[in-house]
Amino acid sequence: MDQVVNQLVAHVQALEAQLVLTKPTVLASAFGGLPELKHLDGTNYSERKFAMKNYLVDAGLWHCVENENVDHELDQRALAKINLSIKPCASGDVRKAMTAKQAWEKLRCAYEDIECGSMTAYIDRITGFADQLESIGKPLDNETVGGIILGGLPIE
Repeated sequence: MDQVVNQLVAHVQALEAQLVLTKPTVLASAFGGLPELKHLDGTNYSERKFAMKNYLVDAGLWHCVENENVDHELDQRALAKINLSIKPCASGDVRKAMTAKQAWEKLRCAYEDIECGSMTAYIDRITGFADQLESIGKPLDNETVGGIILGGLPIE
């Protein structure tokens, strides 16, 4: 009996060794499953945007960012993956996003090098910064946020 058990153990170990050789090893952080370099920290938006889009495409969730009427469960999975790809210092921008599309847009407005095209996007950007300050214990009162918003509007 011991001989059979030893043979089975040896066979299992050989199979495990083969599996290790055929299965790719991905070094990833415990935070979201993405390589550490791919988490948004506020300075690497272009790189993170590219990586996150490909991650969502691979997971079959990219349509949640492109469309508004999507399956709720899939949308929440996509939103979670986006949220988990952001370091805490940059997460204030998406804390109030309810959909993957909203989160993606908030990040685009906050970090892309172009002006936001609408008043809503501009206000979202400013309130996102206020949320970031609040998350680090430095909240702004509503009057200050309103003043910043008004001060940034064009004269026209």
